Amino acid sequence: MGYVLIGTEASQFSGKARAALRWKGVDFSETVATPEVYRDIIEPRIGYSVIPVLLTESGQTIQDSGDIIDFVDRNTSGPPIHPATPLQELVSLLLELYADEWLVIPAMHYRWNRDDAWIVEELGRIARPDASREEQVAIGQVIANPLRDAAPRFGISDDTVSGIEAHYEGFLADFSAHLRKLPFVLGDRPSLGDFALFGALYGPLYRDPALGERMRRQAPPVVAWVERVRDERAGPEALLANDEVPKTLHPILKRQMSEQAPVLIETICALAEWTRAQPSGARIKRSLGVHEFVIGGRRGQRSILTFALWRLQRVQDHYRQLVGEERKRADNLLEAVGGMALVTTQLPVRLDRRDFRLVIA
Repeated sequence: MGYVLIGTEASQFSGKARAALRWKGVDFSETVATPEVYRDIIEPRIGYSVIPVLLTESGQTIQDSGDIIDFVDRNTSGPPIHPATPLQELVSLLLELYADEWLVIPAMHYRWNRDDAWIVEELGRIARPDASREEQVAIGQVIANPLRDAAPRFGISDDTVSGIEAHYEGFLADFSAHLRKLPFVLGDRPSLGDFALFGALYGPLYRDPALGERMRRQAPPVVAWVERVRDERAGPEALLANDEVPKTLHPILKRQMSEQAPVLIETICALAEWTRAQPSGARIKRSLGVHEFVIGGRRGQRSILTFALWRLQRVQDHYRQLVGEERKRADNLLEAVGGMALVTTQLPVRLDRRDFRLVIA
């Protein structure tokens, strides 16, 4: 029977998980997350509405794109999604952190602040494929309203729009330059970093006709890469030898460290203050207030979002188990891109996920 992936084509994190499973050759089918699927399958298992969700043959329920990828990498055959070498794995985890928790900002901005008619109708089609177009638009608006209203929590405002667009366009230019040298992030086949970046670009941006056309004008190499990741299947191709990380990735990592890293470090400080009065096992609040941040040279405010620290903990765990020459090479890379503070600023508590929620371990 295989696995069942529950998600939608419009979802960033469904796209990330789907592309990884397809490339690896995992036997799975996909169920579209309609309102009925949320009500009858997702909410009884997870406790709230969220995608993607993976149902296994043995009855397990896996939620979160990173957890899904880790699960299938451990439990299915085929080449690994995670690189097998330490420096390439570190960069992959950093790019996952960046794509999942920072590129989501331009993805949400362009989706909701530009022409959102296409995504509204898409949401209506997903919810009611049998309805008329007019009914689908009306249903889509109802579904879209809370999603649109969430944008300010990510720092999307009149003050930051120009900075968000500058960041996105800078990323497209940097990634295009890399892709003129290599077909994928770390060599001749995709790996975790590709799938995370793909998720951020495919569902929210590439598939939207207007936004996809904009991407084609601004970054043809990125569009070609999106299509390669979407269509690629595992074969004899390999990652770069000798655990090499191409220097063409440095501009992307520097962009991450200059803008996302300060936000993560401030989030660590906010978590340290909040956890002083919390017992082991306490459920961690999704937001710990509001703070200032900078993106693309523009300053604004956003919620202090704690889930990003779950991704950061993965990075720090990997870094801290490196020793000897492996640690030295990692330090050299991090120093070159301005990222040492991201691995040396320790989280105040160990994080865990229990019952699909972030808790103090």
